[in-house]
Amino acid sequence: MHEPSRRIPYRTWPGALAVLLAIAAYVGGLTFWNRHTPGNRPLPAGQTVDAGQARFVPAEGWEMDVSRSKAGQSLMLFKGSHKFLVTTQPWAGGPDGSLVRQQRLMERGQRLRIDGDVSDFVTSWGLQGKTFAYYGSKLAGRFWQVVDLQRKSLVQIDFYGANEGMDDALTEARGMLDSMDLEATQ
Repeated sequence: MHEPSRRIPYRTWPGALAVLLAIAAYVGGLTFWNRHTPGNRPLPAGQTVDAGQARFVPAEGWEMDVSRSKAGQSLMLFKGSHKFLVTTQPWAGGPDGSLVRQQRLMERGQRLRIDGDVSDFVTSWGLQGKTFAYYGSKLAGRFWQVVDLQRKSLVQIDFYGANEGMDDALTEARGMLDSMDLEATQ
């Protein structure tokens, strides 16, 4: 009869411990980084900020949401529960096509209701476009759109937030829109 072969014992716990420590250091490092990297950045009062070719002066107390802003494309500002999103993109098609798509997205995709009709607006800088208000069960907002036919660009400004404090925040949002022009360098 054959005797079973003797296996030389070897230890696996040092390798397994090294792998667990590496995973813990990686996850812990990412968690540390996430907690110590601010998601918002205060904006200096009175200084102009750019979002693509759109530039404007933020109202006092508004902060930039770094995680939801993309350099040269969009800029998200917030103050309390209110948001001010400026998005720039290339324009294609008729000047009202993207506005109609945005209304459909709000009505069908986000279950919001459009309040009244689309109307025209003109700022003190001569920026002109179309605007409409919308509301839902927990938030309300106003949407502005500017189409620059010469540069073939589209600028959309979406202001929204909780119903509480909406009047003051909307006044500040209109002030930011009023300070906006499309002369930023890209």
